[in-house]
Amino acid sequence: MAETEPTPTAFRRRRWYHRRDVRFVSVVAAALILFHSHGFITGPAKISGALAEALSSDKARLNIQVETLFAPEAFHMSVYQELGSMRGSEGTVTTLHRVKPAAIYLLSRKYWVARIDLAAR
Repeated sequence: MAETEPTPTAFRRRRWYHRRDVRFVSVVAAALILFHSHGFITGPAKISGALAEALSSDKARLNIQVETLFAPEAFHMSVYQELGSMRGSEGTVTTLHRVKPAAIYLLSRKYWVARIDLAAR
């Protein structure tokens, strides 16, 4: 009895990881993970030493100055107003009053924030 070769078929079974939609979702997920991890890694370096001391002193709310990479626009100002009371903007520096410490850490993770410091009273 001679062994017969399998007949070629038009249908070829593909593995789940070779599917185009799985690869697309994987690339998008990897990009989102990289984007958010960049914020978590670089966020603490954007907080000044004086502000870090004030954050460790367990104050309920702080007055801060946020320096951005460019002049703030309507979107940025709406984010500021959600986090605290916006008291003015001069160039790329915006002053916020009565900001909670958790909001300061959240703000430091934004890619458009260059530096966060204590505001002069």
